[in-house]
Amino acid sequence: MKGKLLNKLKLYILPLLVTILILSAASVPANSLAEATTTVFDYKLHSNDIQKENLPEYDGLQKQLKNYISTRPGKVSVYVKDLATGKTLKIESDKVYVAASTIKMPLILFVYELAAQGKIDLDAELTYTSEYYAQGTGILQGKPFGGQYTIRELSRLSMEYSDNVAWKMLLDFIGQDKLTAYEKTLGAKATGGDNGLFITTPEDMGRYLDRLLIFSKEKPEYGNEVLHYMANSIFAEGIPRDLPQDTVVAHKMGALNDKFHDVGIVFGSRPYIITIFIDDAWEAVSLQTLADISRMVYDYQESMKKVI
Repeated sequence: MKGKLLNKLKLYILPLLVTILILSAASVPANSLAEATTTVFDYKLHSNDIQKENLPEYDGLQKQLKNYISTRPGKVSVYVKDLATGKTLKIESDKVYVAASTIKMPLILFVYELAAQGKIDLDAELTYTSEYYAQGTGILQGKPFGGQYTIRELSRLSMEYSDNVAWKMLLDFIGQDKLTAYEKTLGAKATGGDNGLFITTPEDMGRYLDRLLIFSKEKPEYGNEVLHYMANSIFAEGIPRDLPQDTVVAHKMGALNDKFHDVGIVFGSRPYIITIFIDDAWEAVSLQTLADISRMVYDYQESMKKVI
């Protein structure tokens, strides 16, 4: 009961939490959620402004993570980026994985970029027909064919519910070739499909999240909407599972057979990007691995002094 109540409250308290967390991370006044969100995305400072004690020394954390990963089933890759300095931690982060539902994140980012450019209308409606039916996660699969949904609503469902029908409708509308081309403009190394399954790397997902942060600064009325969807995901496993309950996490999970991934941005006192990919392991142990790695990184980031 408590968990259900918290999920309902998240929709209302998240904007306030984001504002409070951002203002605690960077002392810049903010009069709106959009302005406050932009503040944290401006968190990266010039190197001359960062004191030595504020620089993350990831060697110890990397050793800790590698030691832990060596005890876990399956293949595990990790990518972390400190938003204050841009410093990164990489463990097999260039390894190619089946993306599972993490691929929905760059698609929705691309959709909103096109909307910001005036190339598509988020309130335009698409029709759900039998060709888009898909099992798995989501709620549209239980709806009758012929229903019409706005691009905005399909985007929300794709991110919050990981809705496979919504994803298929949007991908068909945008075009797979255009999505792949967009990913390549962001520097992605693994794009497109392999036997009908989309591929990516943890580092590529980090690139997409980086672009989302920049986009949210450039076009907050669009980018912040995508972040809001991610922060209101119905899936509480993975990155946010073992973090303090008041920690705002904008993330997108992906799971397919023996593959379990999570990619996101953690808005603690020291915000960071984190992507974790796991292959060849079963669900229960993989979800625990995701949560454990997330907590280790969170504890390290929180242990560092804030950048003033």
